[in-house]
Amino acid sequence: MQQATIVPDSVQPPAPDRQAAGERVAARLKGQVRGRIHTDPLMTYAWSGDASSYRLIPAVVVFINTEDEVRAVMAAARAEGLPITFRAAGTSLSGQAVTDGVLAVLGDGWRKLDIHPGAEQITLGPAIIVANANRALKPFDRKIGPDPASQATCKIGGVVNNNSSGMCCGVTQNTYHTMARLRIVLTDGTMLDSGDEQSREAFRASHAAMLEGLHQLHHEVMADPDLVALIRHKYRIKNTVGYSLNALVDYHDPLDILIHLMVGSEGTLGFVSEVTYNTVPEHPFKSTALVPFPDPQSAGRAIIEMANGGLQVTTGVTAAEYIERRALATVEHLPPMAPLLPWLSENSPAVLIDVTAPDATTLEAEVAKAVELLTRHGATKVDFSTDEARSHALWDIRKGFFASAGAARPKGSIMLTEDVAAPIERLADFVVDLRAMLDAHGYEDAVIFGHALAGNLHFQMGDDFSKPGSAEKFDAFSKALSDLVSVQYGGSLKAEHGTGRAIAPFVEAEWGAKAYALMHRIKALFDPEFLLNPGVLLNPDDKIHVKHLKLMPLADELVDLCIECGFCEPACPSHQMTLSPRQRIAVTRERERLRASGEDPARLKRLDDDFQYAGLDTCAACNLCSLRCPVGIETGTMIIGQRGQRRGATARSVAGFAADHRGAVETMMRGGVALADAARSVIPAPAVEAITDTARRLTGDRVPRVSRSLRHGPGAPRAKPSRQDPRQTGFPVPVAQTGRQSIVYFPSCATRMFGAPKSEHDLLDVPDAMLALLERAGFDVILPDHLNGQCCGQPFQSKGFPEQAAEVGGELKRTLSALSDAGRLSVVTDASTCAKHLREFPGDAPVLDSAQFLLAQILPRLAITQKLPVVAVHHNCSAQRLAEQPMTEAIARACADEIAVLSSVTCCGYAGDKGLFFPELNQHATRFAKADIPAGCTLGVSTVSTCASGLSEHAGLPFVGLASLLEWASRPTAPQTAPSRTA
Repeated sequence: MQQATIVPDSVQPPAPDRQAAGERVAARLKGQVRGRIHTDPLMTYAWSGDASSYRLIPAVVVFINTEDEVRAVMAAARAEGLPITFRAAGTSLSGQAVTDGVLAVLGDGWRKLDIHPGAEQITLGPAIIVANANRALKPFDRKIGPDPASQATCKIGGVVNNNSSGMCCGVTQNTYHTMARLRIVLTDGTMLDSGDEQSREAFRASHAAMLEGLHQLHHEVMADPDLVALIRHKYRIKNTVGYSLNALVDYHDPLDILIHLMVGSEGTLGFVSEVTYNTVPEHPFKSTALVPFPDPQSAGRAIIEMANGGLQVTTGVTAAEYIERRALATVEHLPPMAPLLPWLSENSPAVLIDVTAPDATTLEAEVAKAVELLTRHGATKVDFSTDEARSHALWDIRKGFFASAGAARPKGSIMLTEDVAAPIERLADFVVDLRAMLDAHGYEDAVIFGHALAGNLHFQMGDDFSKPGSAEKFDAFSKALSDLVSVQYGGSLKAEHGTGRAIAPFVEAEWGAKAYALMHRIKALFDPEFLLNPGVLLNPDDKIHVKHLKLMPLADELVDLCIECGFCEPACPSHQMTLSPRQRIAVTRERERLRASGEDPARLKRLDDDFQYAGLDTCAACNLCSLRCPVGIETGTMIIGQRGQRRGATARSVAGFAADHRGAVETMMRGGVALADAARSVIPAPAVEAITDTARRLTGDRVPRVSRSLRHGPGAPRAKPSRQDPRQTGFPVPVAQTGRQSIVYFPSCATRMFGAPKSEHDLLDVPDAMLALLERAGFDVILPDHLNGQCCGQPFQSKGFPEQAAEVGGELKRTLSALSDAGRLSVVTDASTCAKHLREFPGDAPVLDSAQFLLAQILPRLAITQKLPVVAVHHNCSAQRLAEQPMTEAIARACADEIAVLSSVTCCGYAGDKGLFFPELNQHATRFAKADIPAGCTLGVSTVSTCASGLSEHAGLPFVGLASLLEWASRPTAPQTAPSRTA
């Protein structure tokens, strides 16, 4: 019975009247907001899910960037009778960031980051990613208190609204306790800045009735000793169930009560536009160990003693993460786990521990204390290490449990996650009882882990809600969990993930009728119209936790394990322009569900048609998403496959012709760019760009855009004659031993076709620079014959032509293998994209990228003769996937006094030729690049020439190849002539 009503509600679009209201909201907002507004089926579905198990399709999606736009959205939604949900990163786990009304998504306008003098405080906008805030504070040995496991993705707005904590945060370093100031907008449009006295006094005058209502609530609570005791008990441990009632006990001034009630209110009371944190120490000395125990009880007893009565410390044991044996099994294949495996039995949990200190001597003493304690409680292996790389590797495993454990579920099922806490002194028993309850309700696949120092445990399990009885099973489990945690243990049903829809039916059971009534009165004081996120946190429907549940239909084996956590999104160049990897997967699943069910052909056709641009054309297919994904899902590979499926016979024929006539294509491309260069010499550059833009509009973007930063390339170079090269001597072996090492150099097609932008440093193009460096370092160079048209095949692969890619790339790899004398000689190329792709083909030739080769073989043989004061560094996609960042930075440091890594740019979005045909992707991906460029910086480097072109246009300074920079820095005082080249 339940199944018939549960399954469809998460996949049906909004009812016609709600859709019409969404259209009217969009019409009202036109001209009032500068961000995108979506009401179409594709984009509304793309924004229908967060990281939780719930899905609601919004009537309208609007990107907001200012407080005035927040007011405009409130007014428009009110006029049309639609609720509003604010969304930051969408990593919410309880369904608080989804709606069937107006979804207001944070745009680029909320990225304020201001470190106060001394770094004792930091002011942040709600769109700042937590890890970015901590990265900015790291030079000061400070950080913000909240440290959720999703900190590389989640944003400050969500952290404040959920009162998120994390692994080291405990109960004293969350937003509620470390917030110095909050700036908010209420439903009537009033802005209140708690750190501005004038704003506070104006609010006291304009909202006296509201403040009096809060004042009355405070006095009612304080007059009830039992209620005060309950509130104090509930916040002795982590607790995000319901509103922050501790504000009514901790503060007397109703304005301070108001500000602290906003924390953890999940977007139901107002909009948070800015927060100032009191930062906390991040001690530079740390030692980490993953410590196994023989059984859960002994681990629990050790954690109870380490918890120090619940008192959070910054010196000593600052983190202790409990990981049960079944959770360890999902990651034991990872290399950092190998040393632990011999010590694990069938029932052995482990505890990941950090000991921190302000200095090495104190750290040594604190580690010794921890070792004694752990050994006394039966730990089977204690091995603390100060190796930073090892520590990061272990913590990356822990932070990725949400996704990696979720990926261990059966395909087609959804991941369910819960987040509970119990008084720390009862932790050992709580772990055992929780495991028994999960098994009793049929969730034997569940895994348990969590922030045990705070008595906080997470557990995850999978279920398929398309199967009969699954919803009833989850409902029964949820009720049993409420009884175990809230009643038997006096704990928290949601320790840090927020109430959302998942726990809303159980808030009264946890808090009691009296406290629950207080929460309803708080909501009425702030939002009497129930405009903001209704149904979240407070909900009269006792089945809301089993409604609007996501379905996860099988769509593509490459992505079927995706849990839609959103960890991939910060790496995606098209995120918030069109679709992110999470959204491409979600929409693909829905399209395949509709295709299989046949239920709505018109909607399926619209989704398929609109997916062409948003899903296929504007995906860079860089697969940087896979580096962020704990289970390595390559959404770009899925998209390449879908491109191939849409290629018809004509397109395949054209691709085949291009593969067979690569030399002509290269000549034509280089000639076209050269023609644009020539035109710019007589016509102003903006006029040339205007002409190409007009041609693009008239041809439906079939004509490439040629920007002023794209220069024609040098063509194929010619190496010096060498008696080491059998092709030149006619002998099968070298006829003379020169004592010089030989190397096979393949100049990529990109560096042959596209040259370096003009700069004040008189730099050589990459092929010329590589040949000059190889000569300078004493190498004999072997170049392939007939370079014009030689290609690794990656351009064909990315466009969905795998057969042509294999043909072209395989031919080149065979050529390079022959030149390398069956692998005796190394092969180096000058584009990391090319190096990565060539490695995927069979053959003897070991292919090195320029960064790897220049650092290991060239730089040690050079004398650096001149340096730049500072150089900007971009790590392109392939360089990141090849883990070349340290190599690139080392070379850049050799050529400059300082380097500035572009922290705001992951993939630049140029993506081969997408910068020519979809330049908006490159522009969007690099929109913050100028902010990464320090004063006095006149040059940047990248290891792909097309990336360098796009960055040169949008970063405001020329970007060149790594070899061009190194050649300049090691240039002898006497001028050198450029090597000759073929036509």
